[in-house]
Amino acid sequence: MKATSKVVVSFVCAAAFALAAGQASANLILNPGFETGDFTSWLVLGATGTVQSPDNGPSAGGTHNAFLDNQAVAANLALQQTTAAASVGSGVLVNYSFDLKAGINAAGGVLFVHIFDQNSGGGVIGQPTGLIGPLLVGPPDGVWHTFSGSFTTLAGTDHLTIEFDATTGADAGSIEQMHVDNVVLNAVPEPTTVTLVGLGLLGLLGLRRRKA
Repeated sequence: MKATSKVVVSFVCAAAFALAAGQASANLILNPGFETGDFTSWLVLGATGTVQSPDNGPSAGGTHNAFLDNQAVAANLALQQTTAAASVGSGVLVNYSFDLKAGINAAGGVLFVHIFDQNSGGGVIGQPTGLIGPLLVGPPDGVWHTFSGSFTTLAGTDHLTIEFDATTGADAGSIEQMHVDNVVLNAVPEPTTVTLVGLGLLGLLGLRRRKA
């Protein structure tokens, strides 16, 4: 193989993997660090939350975070976002991560995280991660904690919803507070995606050589 061809093939391979890596790094969550200064792209259910500054989780740069403060007895305060329609399919590996910092949790207050697989009609298919939590149980340490993991989407999945729940108990004085930041859901491309990108670029290279 000529030196020029070797260089071109190396470039094509590098470009294929770079394109695949770009796909893998695309976060399905909008406004993941609340850097708009508000809840743009998010839904707050059950009460009101606030976006605070300056305070930021460790996973990404910024100055903002979401603060959920639930002081209503036997109630749930949820922060939720649903990804775009057709943003992920069946059998896809998804990586997730988020930063949390506990506020006051008293008299049975707990925090949980849900990640729901949903079909094209918005119906919940299931939770491949199971219920995540309870998290940060015990006296708050005032420190940010990063949680991460992965799961494979269920058959019929079209999009995802992630939900952070600050839930209080039935006892008087029950409180649950938490800070949320840097929420990530990444759909990892299948190996065939890398292969197809590489074959496409090699095909273009072959066509250019035949024309030369």
